[in-house]
Amino acid sequence: MYLERPLKDFIEDTSSRTPTPGGGSVAALVGALGGALLSMVGNFTLGKKKFESVQKEIKDILQELNLYTSRLCELIQDDISAYQNFSRISSLPKNTQQERKIRMEAMEKALKNAAEVPLKTADLSLKLIKLASRLVSIGNPNLISDVGVGAILAEATLESAALNVEINLSYIKDAEFIKEKRKLLTSLLDEGKEFTLRIVKEVREKISPAPS
Repeated sequence: MYLERPLKDFIEDTSSRTPTPGGGSVAALVGALGGALLSMVGNFTLGKKKFESVQKEIKDILQELNLYTSRLCELIQDDISAYQNFSRISSLPKNTQQERKIRMEAMEKALKNAAEVPLKTADLSLKLIKLASRLVSIGNPNLISDVGVGAILAEATLESAALNVEINLSYIKDAEFIKEKRKLLTSLLDEGKEFTLRIVKEVREKISPAPS
């Protein structure tokens, strides 16, 4: 489990000539970092008298952020496990028609599972972006740039996870499954981009207000 090891190990293993960690795990890690950064903003808002009116909402936001960030951390390993499972199934014998049938069905199932992992990452990323949109308005303004960075990281995670969904879908035969997942993915991407553009615009305006 990479969460129990130095970050240096993850970086070195990612750069090495091994298939894991790959893009899906990296996307989940970036998302977790974005969530952690947004939590920092919440924690610097919590307990401050000047933000007394939003304390309950900040607590609720922090609770959600902790949940989503923890899940993204788990998805780092889930993505590795999904690939390892697919790799193992790819090695199944295919000498007879029966063996080929068993292998093909098992690979289809493994590919669907492998597509679901980054799809979960994408969904959680959008949830982070939406929480960032609240922190722009009610978070400690001294950390406004961190809200922007958190949102950008979450959106990058969403885009990256989407690529990992697509690569798996490209090998799947089930047309209905592909259609359903692509429809969901398009919705997540469109909403994520719209929210992030709005957040970054608002952050920039607060950092550099227009001259009066």
